[in-house]
Amino acid sequence: MNNKPKLIIRMGSHAEKDYVLKLDKKFDGIVIGANVVEATAGATASLLGQKLKLPYYIDPMTYVFGCDLDGIRSEQKRKKKVIIDYKRSYKSLANELGKLFSDALENKSRIYPEKIPTSMVKTICQDVINYQLNRIRQEFQKDKEYSNYVDSIPNVAGVFSPYFYIPSISGKDWNVFLSLSTTTANIKPPVPVYSVLCANSEVLNDDAFVEKAIKEIPQTGVNGVWLWFSNFDELNADEEQLVNFRALVEQLSDKKLEVYNRHGGYFSLILHKVGMTGISHSIGYGEKKDVLQIEGPPNPPVVHYYLPDIHKRFGVPDIERCFDEMKIVSPKDFYEHMCDCVICKGVIKDNIEGFKKFGEEHYATPESKRKSQTPAAAKRCRFHFLINRIREKEFISSKDLKTIVKQINDTQEKWKEQVIIARYSTHLARWEKALS
Repeated sequence: MNNKPKLIIRMGSHAEKDYVLKLDKKFDGIVIGANVVEATAGATASLLGQKLKLPYYIDPMTYVFGCDLDGIRSEQKRKKKVIIDYKRSYKSLANELGKLFSDALENKSRIYPEKIPTSMVKTICQDVINYQLNRIRQEFQKDKEYSNYVDSIPNVAGVFSPYFYIPSISGKDWNVFLSLSTTTANIKPPVPVYSVLCANSEVLNDDAFVEKAIKEIPQTGVNGVWLWFSNFDELNADEEQLVNFRALVEQLSDKKLEVYNRHGGYFSLILHKVGMTGISHSIGYGEKKDVLQIEGPPNPPVVHYYLPDIHKRFGVPDIERCFDEMKIVSPKDFYEHMCDCVICKGVIKDNIEGFKKFGEEHYATPESKRKSQTPAAAKRCRFHFLINRIREKEFISSKDLKTIVKQINDTQEKWKEQVIIARYSTHLARWEKALS
């Protein structure tokens, strides 16, 4: 097992590229959804092919076409009329992925995995492999200025087999998952093959599911598996789910598979000690994700301050309420008891009141009736989170599991008198039990 867990950043849009470019040497890879590739193909090609020196993956996002297709429609203006149509990026993606996917949009009917003809499986897998291997190169070939660089563009770090949401293991969807994984592995592309186990989080309360997955996934011949349990939240999961998640990771790893949590946080990082290869998440979000929520909320959410001790985000006022009891009256006190990362030191400087800048608000437009977080404050919170996530990775790399668990126990003791923080830190006790 690698001595360090891999931290792979999922870039949700090109607006986030600055975070990746500034911290790229601290990350172990980047994954970009195919919808982002299709929405900004030239910019993506430039980023992955020239600017970044990171291993990269392209998520083919085939699951989208097996969900309610209304999730990829939007209002669009056409000849002074407003119509509801598929988003351009998903239309383009469907055409790139092949007939099964383009037909779904053409027929306005989602893909039912159990109805995929056996005769089509190999073609589907080959098309999805080709997309991941060739899409960036294709974009370079379109531009005469960059076409000479095509041969120097690195391959993706691995390819994902086509995948769809599995609501339960009792239906035919599970067999389709195994078939698509096996077929992709048998094609033997020039890079590792990963399956994506995209399932209902409730299956983690089913011991039979865990046993089935541990037995049957290694038989597909894939090099590894990316776990995605819809809306599985390390902060709210019950102890049984956490224990079964650990067992799944540990035993799949024992069978020589690379195991990643596609939407993971600190708990998943700790599982590196029992076999987790790595985790991915987005820039300050994405540590959990509902499969059925293809689009995010209509308004940008507030980016809260990540409290490193608790491995959870809190509002700035909640943190400030702790200052008196914890006798935090100076920047030095803050750095000792809260966080001494370069972002916090740069924001707070010589006055503890500077902490308020993490929650700074304004009226976004002259018409706004409510204040919202300023872009600068959100940016501070995101960089602070990313730097602390990198620190967490380094800490886990250097300590054994017993020491990590002891720190979790010590943290609960430290914060137990801070009512607001303690009330929303019950996950630590469940983590401790699941890891012990």
